[in-house]
Amino acid sequence: MIAGHHGGLPNGGTQEGELHHRLRHGKVPPDVVLLPDADIKKDILPPFRLNSAEHAGFSLAFFTRMIFSCLVDADFLDTEGFCSPEKKTERPVSDPDLIPKLKAMLDVYLVELAKNAEPTPVNLIRKEILAQCRAKAELPPQIFSLTVPTGGGKTLSSLAFALDHAVANKLRRVIYAIPFTSIIEQNAKVFQDILGREQVLEHHCNYKEKDDPEETTYNRRRGLAAENWDAPLVVTTNVQFFESLFSNKPSRCRKLHNIAGSVIILDEAQAIPTEYLEPCLAALRELVEHYGCTVVLCTATQPALDDKSNLRMALPEIREIITSPQQFYDKLRRTQVHFIGALTDADLAEKLDAEKQVLCIVPTKPQARALFERLQKEEGVFHLSTNMYPAHRRRVLDEIYARLKSGKLCRVVSTSLVEAGVNLDFPVVYRAMAGLDSIAQAAGRCNREGKMNEYGELGQVYVYVPEKQPRMPWLKRCMSRAAETLRCLPDADPLGLEVMRRYFELLYDIQELDKKEILRRLNVLTRDLYFPFRDIAGEFRFIEDDTIGVIVPVEPEAEVLVRELRYTEFPRATLRKLQQYSVSVRIRELAALEGAGALEMVNGVFPVLRNLAAYREDVGLSIEGSDVWNPEDLVF
Repeated sequence: MIAGHHGGLPNGGTQEGELHHRLRHGKVPPDVVLLPDADIKKDILPPFRLNSAEHAGFSLAFFTRMIFSCLVDADFLDTEGFCSPEKKTERPVSDPDLIPKLKAMLDVYLVELAKNAEPTPVNLIRKEILAQCRAKAELPPQIFSLTVPTGGGKTLSSLAFALDHAVANKLRRVIYAIPFTSIIEQNAKVFQDILGREQVLEHHCNYKEKDDPEETTYNRRRGLAAENWDAPLVVTTNVQFFESLFSNKPSRCRKLHNIAGSVIILDEAQAIPTEYLEPCLAALRELVEHYGCTVVLCTATQPALDDKSNLRMALPEIREIITSPQQFYDKLRRTQVHFIGALTDADLAEKLDAEKQVLCIVPTKPQARALFERLQKEEGVFHLSTNMYPAHRRRVLDEIYARLKSGKLCRVVSTSLVEAGVNLDFPVVYRAMAGLDSIAQAAGRCNREGKMNEYGELGQVYVYVPEKQPRMPWLKRCMSRAAETLRCLPDADPLGLEVMRRYFELLYDIQELDKKEILRRLNVLTRDLYFPFRDIAGEFRFIEDDTIGVIVPVEPEAEVLVRELRYTEFPRATLRKLQQYSVSVRIRELAALEGAGALEMVNGVFPVLRNLAAYREDVGLSIEGSDVWNPEDLVF
């Protein structure tokens, strides 16, 4: 562990090149002095209590990473204090009363919010949900679920529970782990407006620093806090949170010891990738049982993470915060779901053209573009997919919001990117057959504000089987398990709690809940306690590295950043800003763009789209059109 405090935790074992091998075979440099075994007193490091023998190896490996985190963070901070004392003075001084202060600020905000809120049925339900969350906050640290339907005020209620619970149990911080960056930006903004920007650390890859001179101090302090999560409220991604727990790199492991003693809110808990589900559950159990954490599984579509019949690492007893969740689902029902069978693309386009305001969600980017091309071309028809760079998507979404609000024609074809963190409100939604959790998310974009209920109407959600079935095995499995669930419970609400529970039980009844065999490899206990830290860190990837970001300098700001990228010695900050103008493509797509001469590789590393005719304002990046140039772009 000490030997890896610069290069990362190595694999254990006697293979040549590893520390164990060098020590065992006397291959230690002559100037290195081996110290005798240390006599660590129990009051300094008390004996570590293992879980059951079945998972003892995992517990020890997790403990090793936690100790490694303490070591590398202390080393970084000590080095900083010596080499950069000015940076050390900018780090926040620990304040034991900070969490109670933030709770008091939230209390003031919630009192004002309640005072100004109209006594509508939805607001009365949100008030009751908030009251139940605050009442349960006095309970000791454990694993909770917070099952609240879309529109039930989950964001503020979960924050109130977290701060109240942290104060009641003297916990150190609140960590929100969220699967979608769109939700992160949205939630972080809400929290910052209430608690102050300095108290909320927003840590994710799409975070965009402002270049204003007055922002310099804030950016610097935020960067310092992001290194080790020394902040009272951290808003981050599932990727950042879970991959750090299985990392071996000093920079990513620094934060781990600061996770101890935290309230961890897992928003949209069902979004944990299934192939990594069991190691993730094992990590959550460790944090609760050994490191003083509370975990809250927060979602409208609660997964069956305590299903011991299918999950080897099923969570122990999960305590639901809401006394009777189904009553709120019944009261907040805003949609009617219809399963309408197979539709050709032509029939689907005809149905969409007949609606004034309609959203259609399809499984893949090619399907989204093909359906969009079939729609009547008139003002108010939009396409959304990740073939559009983030800043472009936000601009289109702003136009969609405006047209919906003003009652103008608005037809949107999108991939599933709109199913979370995007507060669209359509009277009609079409959704290609998918998992029931995805269908529920799509329904959350229909009659979202419940305005149709005031006229005795419900939003209409139509689930259809697409003409071309998705080829991805996982999507096919979700579709088949959804169909099987509906056959088992034909008379139940297709988006109700009973149906959703059964769906996840069927979904988790597979062998690939630990596709990389993380648990098995960490649970192999040898006499010398060898753990494959480096191998595990390299393989535990929520998002496989088979894509690369292509920079699209359509906007002037992007072109300025590309020029900056050419000459900067440290490109990391510039690349972070350029993420707002980048489209992720697969390696074969990158090769097609290169083959068509559409790219420039800046500094031989960073792909920049130079044939801007390959980027369309309506659909974004068009790989097949990359060899067609705008003549004006060829004139110099």
